[in-house]
Amino acid sequence: MTFQIQKHGPGRFLFEPTFTQVGDKLVGRTAWTDPQGTRHERHAVLTIRDGKIADMQVCGSWRQAKRFANRA
Repeated sequence: MTFQIQKHGPGRFLFEPTFTQVGDKLVGRTAWTDPQGTRHERHAVLTIRDGKIADMQVCGSWRQAKRFANRA
């Protein structure tokens, strides 16, 4: 994503972050549309310990992220 921001410039993306609790984990989903109108999504499973992110696993789809969150 950093590459895309550097390539197109900051402020040219519409971000739509959401978070869902799955068991004791958080699944974060970020969706954005690039300047060409292509929609992209990224999913990350966050493990929180002592109020801090202890682990983050990026997954290719919501289904994959949900499976990972339930497995751990």
